[in-house]
Amino acid sequence: MRKIGLTGMSEKAPGIAVARCIKTGCPDVNVVAFGEPMDAGMYIDVDSSYVVEPYDIDAIVKIASAKGVSALIPNMDDDVEAFAESRDVFYEYGITVLIPEPKTVRLANDKLETYAYARSKGITMPETRRYSEDLDWEPPYFLKGGLHGVFRARSIEEGFTISQYLRQMGEKPIVQKSLDGELYSVAGIAYEGNVLTLMIKKLKIAENGTTVFGVTVYDEDLLSLTEEFVLGMGWKGPFEVEFIRDGGYHLIEMNSRFPSWIDVGIGAGLNLPAMLADILCGWEVHGGGYKTGVVFIKFPMNAITDIDKIVGMNILGGIKWKRNHT
Repeated sequence: MRKIGLTGMSEKAPGIAVARCIKTGCPDVNVVAFGEPMDAGMYIDVDSSYVVEPYDIDAIVKIASAKGVSALIPNMDDDVEAFAESRDVFYEYGITVLIPEPKTVRLANDKLETYAYARSKGITMPETRRYSEDLDWEPPYFLKGGLHGVFRARSIEEGFTISQYLRQMGEKPIVQKSLDGELYSVAGIAYEGNVLTLMIKKLKIAENGTTVFGVTVYDEDLLSLTEEFVLGMGWKGPFEVEFIRDGGYHLIEMNSRFPSWIDVGIGAGLNLPAMLADILCGWEVHGGGYKTGVVFIKFPMNAITDIDKIVGMNILGGIKWKRNHT
């Protein structure tokens, strides 16, 4: 039985949805989680879990090699960048990853580089720059902080407060002009010069930018624009590209991994993480179309497990499952 490892297993990250997709679509694959003890995804739809410090590639590689994990899927933007920097290490240990070169990952993760690249290719994108206190834009506008979300500032004072929060979290805030229109998102896999995609229209967004309500859609123009952008930059592996429609489509940003809504594909008939698992295992990939009009609603969920599993996970590298009876 093949084993595939996942990162990004917190409740705010896509790893939980990716694990669910793989367990649903690839019953012959064991899912192995790499994360921290209090990550909910360490206990949901996985076969085993191992504790590692964030971005500790050496620990992930050693554990994966020792436990027979043949492939890895990073599910956080920073993880993708760390994995890209260590591609040669994974290959040395015989672990498969589908990921582009480090400079391509930085192009996707750095919103200022994304903006410059899009403009160079004639792809429209709202003006994006580094936030500063002397910003002369009229609100509203968006402030982005990498791992800590996207926030809409409705006043200059609110923008300053958000920027201070993001800086306290170790971020360098990016500010992007706001456009009025319909929000869309395209998830996909770029593989051997082709792109497999699943599109949604966003119907409700949380304050931190997370999509909590959406519906699957399809549009040829959106597909063409996504293919032009993703393949043009030389992308390989999972991605999400976000757009706003105001007359035409305007690129908002790219994320270098699957989105947290990716499991809507289970209901729509296009399970992209399971297809990626097939690719990583060297199996034949089936499918391509999907059903539109499938709705998803994001809601909180409790992860229920035994306390011994939590306590045991304080030891880096694995879980002690043995219970001490008194």
